[in-house]
Amino acid sequence: MSVAGSENLSSRPSAKPLAWALLISLGVHGIALVLIPVAYTMLAILAARHLTAEQLKQLQHPPKPAVTQELPLVFVEVDPSQATTEPPKNAKYYSAQNAKAANPDAKVKTTTPKIEGKQTRVVKTETVHKPKAFPLQPSAPKPPAPEEKEETKPKSGPKVGDLALAKPAEKPTDDPQVGEKPEPKRVRPRTIAEAEAQKQTIVGEKIKQDGGVKRRHLLPSFDTQSSKFGSYDAAFIRAVSQHWYDLVDSQAASSMRSGKVVLEFNLNYDGRITDMKVLDGQVDELLIYLCKRAILDPAPFEKWPNEMRREIGSDVREVRFTFYYE
Repeated sequence: MSVAGSENLSSRPSAKPLAWALLISLGVHGIALVLIPVAYTMLAILAARHLTAEQLKQLQHPPKPAVTQELPLVFVEVDPSQATTEPPKNAKYYSAQNAKAANPDAKVKTTTPKIEGKQTRVVKTETVHKPKAFPLQPSAPKPPAPEEKEETKPKSGPKVGDLALAKPAEKPTDDPQVGEKPEPKRVRPRTIAEAEAQKQTIVGEKIKQDGGVKRRHLLPSFDTQSSKFGSYDAAFIRAVSQHWYDLVDSQAASSMRSGKVVLEFNLNYDGRITDMKVLDGQVDELLIYLCKRAILDPAPFEKWPNEMRREIGSDVREVRFTFYYE
C-alpha cells in the first residue's frame, strides 16, 4: 500500500513550475510595455536627425489649408457682344456674363489687354459719357377757341397725287387716357460709337494700360467670370454713379479737389444700407458727404434675388465703394 501510495503522489504535477512560468510571463509583458514606447521615441530621434530644418518646422507647425476664393472681388462691365459660354481660367473680375480677354489688334501676347484710355484707376473697357440734361421748356399758351361756323362742303377734292397734310380731328371721348401723347419711340443710333455707348450703361472713362492678348475682338475685354449677382451689382453701381455725378455737377467747380474716397458699408438682403464708414478720405468733408449721399439717397435698393441670396449664404454683404475726384 505504501508503494501504491507513492506512485499516486509522484503522478501529480508540482505547483511551483506553474507559478514561476506565470511570473516570468508577467515580467516579459511588463518589460515590453516599457520598452516599446522607448523604442518608438528612439526611432523618432534617429529619424529626426535625417530631416532638414524646414521639414521639422512643417512637422511642428503644419501649413493651414489654402482658402480658395470662389468669386472675384472687382466688378467690370461686359459688353453683350463679348459674352462667352465658357468661363475663363483664373479670372480677376466678375460680371453678369463670362468674357475672355481680347484686343482689336492681336499682335502682342500677354495676360492683360491693351486699352488706350485716359485714367488708370477704374477698370473699364469703353468710355461712356453722362447723358446731357436738357432744361424743361414752358408749355406754349393754348390758342383761343375758334368761332363756330357752319360746315360747308368743299367744292372739289384734292388733286390726284397730292398728300393730305391736315391732322384728322380727334373724336371726343370720356376716357382721360385717350388723346394723351404716346411715349416717344427709342431713337436708333446713327453711328457705331452711339450703338456701343448704348450698350455700356455705367458712366466713366475707359482705362489706360499696356498689354495685348492673342484673342481678337472689335472691342477690348478682360477675363471675366459670370456671377449670379452680377446683374444686381451692375444696377447698383449704375444707380450710385449716376446720383454721384448729379451731386457733383450741382457743386461749383472751384470747390473740387483731387483725391480718393473709400466707403465701406453693409448691403442687406432687403436693399438697406447700414454701418457705413469712411476708410479713406483724401478730400474735404463736403466731397466725402456727396459720396455718402450717392449711396444712401437711392436706398433702399432692390431686394436680392433668391439665387443671389443662396450663393452668398448670408443676409448681409460687406461692400467697398471707391470714388475718385480728378
